[in-house]
Amino acid sequence: MTRTINRADDYLSRVLKHIPSEIVMAYVAIDGVLRSSYNPNVWDERETLKTLLWITLGTLTILTPFWMYRVMRVKRPAQIFISTLSVPVWLFALGGPFALLDWYQPAFGAIVLPLYTLIIPIITRS
Repeated sequence: MTRTINRADDYLSRVLKHIPSEIVMAYVAIDGVLRSSYNPNVWDERETLKTLLWITLGTLTILTPFWMYRVMRVKRPAQIFISTLSVPVWLFALGGPFALLDWYQPAFGAIVLPLYTLIIPIITRS
């Protein structure tokens, strides 16, 4: 009889468990379509683009826990919560609708994402 030893997840697998890559990829695709359809340099189109990007971010954030539970079969509530929180963090780092806000600087995302990625595996056991 062989015995299987269950080891705790290493750091990389803990980080990867909390990134809903399909959701982030969906946002990037939708963002590309919207930005090619609306000119952010024209005020009316910029406001429409901003609204649509915020709606997309909100919709995908709300969709994430259902995606994690039903499609990815994640059962741990903490992991589902952290993955859901990861969506706006990742989109903040990528720019997303935040990039259309006057105060946003790409450096903010460059700081927030690595800090989030480092902290989450430390405070979770999954």
